[in-house]
Amino acid sequence: MVKKSKLAVAGTVAAVALGAGFATQPVAQADVAADVPPVSAVTLSQGVTSAPFKIKANGNRKVLYRKAVVQPGASTGWHYHVGEEIAVINSGTFTRIDGSDCSVEEYGAGESLVEPVGPTTVHMGINKGSVPVELYVVDIIPTGATAPTTLAPDPGCDIDAITSKSTSAGAK
Repeated sequence: MVKKSKLAVAGTVAAVALGAGFATQPVAQADVAADVPPVSAVTLSQGVTSAPFKIKANGNRKVLYRKAVVQPGASTGWHYHVGEEIAVINSGTFTRIDGSDCSVEEYGAGESLVEPVGPTTVHMGINKGSVPVELYVVDIIPTGATAPTTLAPDPGCDIDAITSKSTSAGAK
């Protein structure tokens, strides 16, 4: 036996997601206060990346949506990702150090980064600025994972030399 919901047809509209925007369609809707839209969406942040990526998932995955804040002078510590991660820098400048070759990349507000997966992709993020770095992050991780990242040993990069070199290079 199929149970039917008790919805009131109120003559209002509900939004149906279509691609990047929303279109409206009249549908049956539960009683909602007149000043509350039936569906709303707010873009919290957006960014651009040129990094090629694919998301592959064999089996079930957990999807995490997080806001991360890195205070001035703080770092994420050396780590790697257990699943795919896409991040948008909402504010501040995020400095990423790749542990495989000690290379440095800086990301500012409105830029995105795609993190590689696995223990051979150790890296660290640092906030060298004077304002907090705010990132919005989507992680797609195995359901058995307890966290999106795993701590990793220091790969031997000279952080002080690397970060002072990238700071002076950016000042030119």
